[in-house]
Amino acid sequence: MPPTASTVRATGLYRRLQHESRAAAADPVELVQMLYDELEIAVGVLGAMVRQGQRVSATEPAHRARAILIGLDAGLDREAGADVAEALSRVYRSMRRKLDDAVNANSAEGFAELLDGIVTISSAWRQLR
Repeated sequence: MPPTASTVRATGLYRRLQHESRAAAADPVELVQMLYDELEIAVGVLGAMVRQGQRVSATEPAHRARAILIGLDAGLDREAGADVAEALSRVYRSMRRKLDDAVNANSAEGFAELLDGIVTISSAWRQLR
């Protein structure tokens, strides 16, 4: 049985508090990983909300997910990162389009697909450690 939206939200709040306490001492790679963790939570909440029959447009998790994707893109060092930064920028823009499409369609499948992509990239960041 999938978790309820309220369970996912409560878990997200707990994690967010943990992340805030870690952020002060985090290095840049860890900060990016923390953003991915928050993005996973937000998209997971959106998927749970849709599965429970709720509309997700103009909700806090939708705004948060979009803001994180914009922040990840804006934070890329395009000079130092060159081709890698440009590739990541394309990925983030694609994820924003998928997020917007899933929100507009209120699509659990769209959120699941987006979450799969986020988890894939997040796993790659974890391997940098």
